[in-house]
Amino acid sequence: MSIMSRLKSATAELHRQAEGTSLQKRLVAGALPQDLYAMFLGQMYLVHSALEGCIREVFATHRGFATVVREYHRRVPQLSEDLDFLGVDLDTITAVGATDALLADIRQSAREQPVALLGMLYVLEGSTNGSKFIARAIRREYGLGDGPGASYLDPHGECQQDRWQAFKHDMDDVDFTETEASAVIDAAGRMFRALTGVSDELSEPVGDRPARPGPAAAASPATA
Repeated sequence: MSIMSRLKSATAELHRQAEGTSLQKRLVAGALPQDLYAMFLGQMYLVHSALEGCIREVFATHRGFATVVREYHRRVPQLSEDLDFLGVDLDTITAVGATDALLADIRQSAREQPVALLGMLYVLEGSTNGSKFIARAIRREYGLGDGPGASYLDPHGECQQDRWQAFKHDMDDVDFTETEASAVIDAAGRMFRALTGVSDELSEPVGDRPARPGPAAAASPATA
């Protein structure tokens, strides 16, 4: 089996669990309070900052990084723009417990088995296939246009399918040893579990608060 087939098979149940959290369901439905949405983006900003920083540091340690990673896989610029639009100061973002544990895992993986970071990237990049549709619900709910506010959820636009196919092809083109492949698959599983934990932790204190538009969303033109 190719590495992509193995990743999909090994993480299928974890993927289902990550998509089944209360927070994710409310995102899909466009029913997430805007302040909680901003909190979610803040946690993802911390995750992507750590992962992208570590990948830069270890880039030369394995040919898989040069084969797979592209500039358009970076999400920190989009998250920074979205959070600024929503009125969030990046310096005030703090990690919830599940995010903090994930950041430690990313750093440890970079030190001990750098190629494992490709498994984490697989999860985050794969999520763009579904988040493209979530972006539509978010834009509709908060009255956002096609610019800042939901750009993280729809990073590739019309290039989504082409870039995902390229990612899959490039991953399969990497000549992983069995030890490396196992590390990539294990890391992908940990990323799914961590994201489930982040979603659950963010949802705990919120309950069923009604959504309310913030000033930034109200000032943005609604999409058709």
